[in-house]
Amino acid sequence: MTPGQHPPPDARDLLRKYDLAPKRSFSQNFLIQPAAVAQIADAAAALGKRVVELGAGLGTLTHALVERGCHVLAVELDRDMVRVLREELGDSPELEIVQADAAELDFTAYSARYGSKLVIAGNLPYQSTGAILRQVIAHRQVLMGAVLMVQREVRDRLVASPGTKEYGALTIFARAGFTIDTVCRLRPGAFYPPPDVESAVVRLIPRTTPLAEETPAFQAVVRAAFQTRRKTLRNALRALGDSERAAQALEAAAIDGSRRGETLSIEEFARLAAQWEAVR
Repeated sequence: MTPGQHPPPDARDLLRKYDLAPKRSFSQNFLIQPAAVAQIADAAAALGKRVVELGAGLGTLTHALVERGCHVLAVELDRDMVRVLREELGDSPELEIVQADAAELDFTAYSARYGSKLVIAGNLPYQSTGAILRQVIAHRQVLMGAVLMVQREVRDRLVASPGTKEYGALTIFARAGFTIDTVCRLRPGAFYPPPDVESAVVRLIPRTTPLAEETPAFQAVVRAAFQTRRKTLRNALRALGDSERAAQALEAAAIDGSRRGETLSIEEFARLAAQWEAVR
């Protein structure tokens, strides 16, 4: 089928056509709400036309992206889903299909290959969400942005504010380099089969100037601050092995050591990391 001739079939129809069933081992919950597919495709296409789709599955979003003029690299690990993609969409000149693990994809290599920055899109497998988000964060410089479906609790952590229970290391690392907002929220009934959790689609756009550079010192300080959330910063940083260095860094950064990590802004973490590095 060439995109644009007619809408993609419902995921349930495709599963019946190819005598397949969703696989728990791949966290397969297929989006069956057309309005949501359109929202995701519109949000991704608005960022750029060179799209890497992670976990392409049965090709519902793939079809919508190609219809919007995008050049799509569809990445899918399940060989059965790859077979469906090739049968249903393989004749599109704007589509490349790759059987690979989305969590291990080298975005920088593909950006160099295509000679352009990339848009990342897709419904992230729940068990791979953390690894894929780390990939996105690490490759900020080669991305136009990302539009990703995640569990709602992950969305809540990505957009959390200091002082809330959702605020943590993921918040800091993601928002240091990206602005993040919510495209839409989805109830379990939007999928087949329905998952046990609610989902949300988030949009990540790289900041022109990051709020903090993810240096080794920044990573160490942030992780120490949230390893034991109820510890004060003074005690949390001591866990890195140097109580005198912790005291000096906190004083130089003008941050009260009795505060907890969950109360610090990203900019304060950046300042503390810089002083931690300076007093070595």
